[in-house]
Amino acid sequence: MEVSESELLSLLRTLDTLKPYHEEIVVVGGWVPFIYRKYGNMPARHPSVRTTDIDIAVPLQVPDKGRPTVDNLLSKAGYKAQIFGSYGSVVKYVLATPPTEIEFITPEIGKAGEPSIVVQSGLRAQALRYVQILLENTRQIAINDSISGVNVSSLIRVPSPAAFIFQKALSLPQRRLKATKDLYYIFDLLDSTTEMQSLIPAEIRLLQAQYASKWFRSAIRNLESYFPESGGKGPALVATQYTGAMNIEVFRNYTQRIFRDLIERLK
Repeated sequence: MEVSESELLSLLRTLDTLKPYHEEIVVVGGWVPFIYRKYGNMPARHPSVRTTDIDIAVPLQVPDKGRPTVDNLLSKAGYKAQIFGSYGSVVKYVLATPPTEIEFITPEIGKAGEPSIVVQSGLRAQALRYVQILLENTRQIAINDSISGVNVSSLIRVPSPAAFIFQKALSLPQRRLKATKDLYYIFDLLDSTTEMQSLIPAEIRLLQAQYASKWFRSAIRNLESYFPESGGKGPALVATQYTGAMNIEVFRNYTQRIFRDLIERLK
């Protein structure tokens, strides 16, 4: 389903509240393809997948530099911190109207440690692998929009399409329950234009030099586990998120070709 007005309001209100930290935060997760399409002048070939949670990547340390802390900004705006999971593993900021859940993530460096880390006074972020890819390879997008009385005029950072897809591919084994949407997000960005189908693999290959070579091999292997040369469950999973006009069997075959082309270009 397409993103609703309430869900867009949730995003815009969050961005407006966190405007003092626009240089430090990076909006990640399912909102990225939508932001590129609505505000980043990226063409849309397929329907967006609706999303509710707002995932925000932050560095391991977020200095306040004399600003109100992120926790203070959100609390004053009515967001409530709630703990999910055992031992406080996930902290989300929740707003009743419009329904909003914000989760902060940060890189997990070295051996696995605490599930969440204090990155600023009052602010815990879930420590996850490969998040540095999203923080270190970004693009700025200007948002000037108004909805339901909320006016937003700000620059926000999102991962580059190549960084977004590279990180998603690396994380597929850890996100099996969310792999269906993750694969659709990859497809949505990759198939936005014919040019992107060649540009994104080329940019991912450039990222190979920035990170461990085994990461690059793992990303290809993870994609191939869903989209082998024949068979595989990837096309059917992506098709469950599709609400466009294309015949579903045609869409599955088309999805297979798009992902196989990405894999072959990366090889």
